[in-house]
Amino acid sequence: MQRLTKEALQALIDEQPLRSLSSIGAMTGQSRGAIEKLLKMYQLEDYRNRKIKRLRGPKARKRRDIQN
Repeated sequence: MQRLTKEALQALIDEQPLRSLSSIGAMTGQSRGAIEKLLKMYQLEDYRNRKIKRLRGPKARKRRDIQN
């Protein structure tokens, strides 16, 4: 089992920021704990949290309401 590179992990986050760490681990063949360690090591925790906040923020809700 190879360790994910920073770019590969960032691409997974960009693809679907709301995906759980355990599902990322299942896709890559690693545990949730290993994915957490990689996020900390690559300093991608804040990056992922910002992406999630953007998707769940009040402006995002307004955009979804306008589309419907």
